[in-house]
This record gives sequence, structure tokens and C-alpha cells, in this order.
Amino acid sequence: MTAGRPPQRSKKPWRGNRVEGPALGRTRWLGATLVCGLALVAACGNTFSGSTLAEQVTNWAKSTMFSSEVSTVQGDIRRIDAVEATSHTTPLKTDCDVLVQDSLIANQNLPSPDPTLTDLLSTAYSVAGEAGHDCLTGAGGAPQLLARSARERDTARHDVIKALARFDAVTTP
Repeated sequence: MTAGRPPQRSKKPWRGNRVEGPALGRTRWLGATLVCGLALVAACGNTFSGSTLAEQVTNWAKSTMFSSEVSTVQGDIRRIDAVEATSHTTPLKTDCDVLVQDSLIANQNLPSPDPTLTDLLSTAYSVAGEAGHDCLTGAGGAPQLLARSARERDTARHDVIKALARFDAVTTP
């Protein structure tokens, strides 16, 4: 490094007497870091616009496609119930795996602006994912895991209903 060398003045007439060399490089780096840092801080502020919690949750729901994600998880649970009743292993494994994946995807949209709603949804998605995992493992011939998966799917259904009730309570004037 050239720490002991004084800054050099440009000899090019169109650049004037700007400082070049290591001092200019550090100045540019510092400036770029400061701009990026300020942009990051601004982005980390309130992600969902709105002056009230209801407005923030409504905007969050729109931007994350909340309704679609919840409907997808609920549909996956219903599909597993229907396929499980037919005792077909291959489609059951597929549907169980889809439930796990859809629960993970829905969970990535958290947190919501409302901590209570976030907790309820996190619990519902986690239990649904566990139900899918136990279903997938149980479909290979472990009836006790299939029974546990059925109980977990019931719990997930109830947890989703609680979360939807919270959503309605927060967003309804």
C-alpha cells in the first residue's frame, strides 16, 4: 500500500486539481458505503405502508398474496384427506410432499405487521409442515405416523382458522 505517499495532483487540464490516488479511492469507497447504508436503513423501516395496523396488515396481505397462500395450504390438507381415504400410496406421498413445500413457502411471507397474526400463522404453517412430513414418512408403511399426521392436519386447520379470525379482527373497521 502507498500509505506514506502524498496525494498526487492531476496533470490533465480538464480534471483541474482534483486529488487522485489512494486518498480518492478511500473517499469513494466511504461515500458508496454511506449511500448503501442509508438506502438499507430506509428499506428496513416500515415495509408496509399505512398509518394504522389495519392498513399495514392489509398491504402486507396484498403484497404477499396471503389469501392465496392460506388457500393453498388448506387445499393441500383437504387433498391429503381425500387421497388417504383411497389408500393409494404414490399420490399420497406426492400430496404430502406438496403440503410440506407449500407450508415452507407460506411461512417465508412472515412476519406480518401484527405479531399476534405472525405467531398464529407461524404455528399453523409449522404444524401443517409437520403433518406433511409425518404423512410422507407414514405413507411408506407406518400407520402410526399417518394417524399422527391426521391429528396434525386437524390442528393445522384449527390454527389457520384462528389466524384468519385474527386477520379479520385486525383488518375489519
